Amino acid sequence: MDSNRTIVGTGLGMHITKRLLDAMNGEISVESKQGKGSVFTVRIPQERIGNKVCGNELAQQLRSSRFKGVLKSNRAQIMREYMPYGSVLVVDDVESNLYVARGMLLPYGLKIEAASSGFSAVDKIKEGNKYDIIFMDHMMPLMNGIDATKIIRGMGYTNPIIALTANALAGTSAMFLENGFDSFMSKPIDLRELNSQLNRLIRDKQPPEVIEAARKQMKNKKPVNGSVNGSQKKYDFSKIVVQDIKKALSVLEDILPKLNECDDARETSLQDADISLFTTTVHGMKSALLNIEEAELSAAALKLEQAGSAGKITELSADISEFISSLRVLLKKYTPEETSNSDDISDESRTFLTEKLSEIIAACKSVQKKAAKTALDELKSKMWPREVNELLDEISTYLLYGELKKITAAVDKIQQIL
Repeated sequence: MDSNRTIVGTGLGMHITKRLLDAMNGEISVESKQGKGSVFTVRIPQERIGNKVCGNELAQQLRSSRFKGVLKSNRAQIMREYMPYGSVLVVDDVESNLYVARGMLLPYGLKIEAASSGFSAVDKIKEGNKYDIIFMDHMMPLMNGIDATKIIRGMGYTNPIIALTANALAGTSAMFLENGFDSFMSKPIDLRELNSQLNRLIRDKQPPEVIEAARKQMKNKKPVNGSVNGSQKKYDFSKIVVQDIKKALSVLEDILPKLNECDDARETSLQDADISLFTTTVHGMKSALLNIEEAELSAAALKLEQAGSAGKITELSADISEFISSLRVLLKKYTPEETSNSDDISDESRTFLTEKLSEIIAACKSVQKKAAKTALDELKSKMWPREVNELLDEISTYLLYGELKKITAAVDKIQQIL
């Protein structure tokens, strides 16, 4: 069952509509005929309170669903338990999504680990790690969340796994339950739903004395700031999204030549795997771009995702080049200035770079991806010339996709630069 290929829209519209209707004691019904379409009917009870015209300000609030005090009231209802006894693993190939999820989980005092691919998540379980909850992204490149969960369940892992999906459609719950998940949560993550899952699957499984001890511990600690949108500057957050853009560009630029060969008179050279990887990549960019408030580009990513899911190659060929160009402009906007050439590297930095590259090669030869990533993260924490940074980004992508042989070639290029 190729679940990703059958999904077209994000599926958020119906979920949001239902939530709004529930808040207003309304209801929604649907009549559908195959091949003809569907009719959705919404009913909202409304009392007449006078003849006063709503006015432009209230009309604008209704259009945007923004009302003063409502959001604050909803947030006030969330009582976060301090759970230092709990642990979670968040699996998502989009770095900015991991950052947002971490920000939402920090106030709980949990032990939080992250994995940027299905492969990495499987490796963590192979190493013997156990978590109270694994939050597993549904759509990831090469190994999606369903495949990763099947492998993990096949290893005898029984702890809860919750799917994270931006494609919540009718039948989603049953599909995830059939594939080894305990439940699912829609993206963007709702704080109240997250809080409920944490309470149910972590807090409520602890004896009363453990919960009480944690509460006493919390009273002696300063509040944890889990905000990712408050005091932090947009630019600071965008540095994380830069990594998402670079990974996406690496994939899209590799597929672009194959798309350019396509036209109505010729068969495409694209394989199903190419289309699947393309669709998953733009799906990830859709949420990453929203994270930095690039709504227009996010909408373009959604359009490409829908075309990829439907196999509309002609539409992809028409729009992909402009999308890639926009990503390059965005990347340049948010990428900090770097040194211009290898002559600017000090002898000490050269030695450090050479040592870490050797560690990466050794780790790849022994198939120790975690050790390779650790060495790579140490390298990427420092300032390097642009050409070196670009090759380090390539290594990061190859490591993500498990293409260890290509890492050796990239390391050789860096050594030639030096």
